[in-house]
Amino acid sequence: MHPSFDCHIRRSADTAALLTTLHTNRDKGFEPYLLAAWSPHLGAANALSLEHLAQLLNEPLHARQQRTGRRPTRPAWHCSVVNHTGRVLSDEQWAALVKDIVAATGIEPVGDTAACRWVALRRGNRSVDLVANVIRQDGRWARIHQDTFHARSACDHYAGALTAQLAA
Repeated sequence: MHPSFDCHIRRSADTAALLTTLHTNRDKGFEPYLLAAWSPHLGAANALSLEHLAQLLNEPLHARQQRTGRRPTRPAWHCSVVNHTGRVLSDEQWAALVKDIVAATGIEPVGDTAACRWVALRRGNRSVDLVANVIRQDGRWARIHQDTFHARSACDHYAGALTAQLAA
């Protein structure tokens, strides 16, 4: 068996509740923090409350809701990634994997300036959680068909690259 990442995706109705749950369910002795986000202005250095972070993530959802008169039932997207490679990853390595996942799944395709808003929360030494709103900033639904397959493929590719680095 080769080193790998465990990757699971689920959807939720409430972004704020999801963020609170993730922040609460952390590794013992580990203080969760914001690792990366759709906006370069958000980062670990910016101390944002979970409520404010949820509001920022949900802005495109509220704009769509005003336009259509309906609220999507499960707009919050969550991807949990656990490192089983046996190698401790730096924040930069985790951020690179996160970028691969959001690009591969359709949350933030490369070069798409109206993509979904997302954040990556580091809540353990071996895990990171991505939370996104599946309503894009232009008000359209994200094209996330087969997102689980694509997320797992990005994780497998990254694990393979790590294995190649260790072998070199």
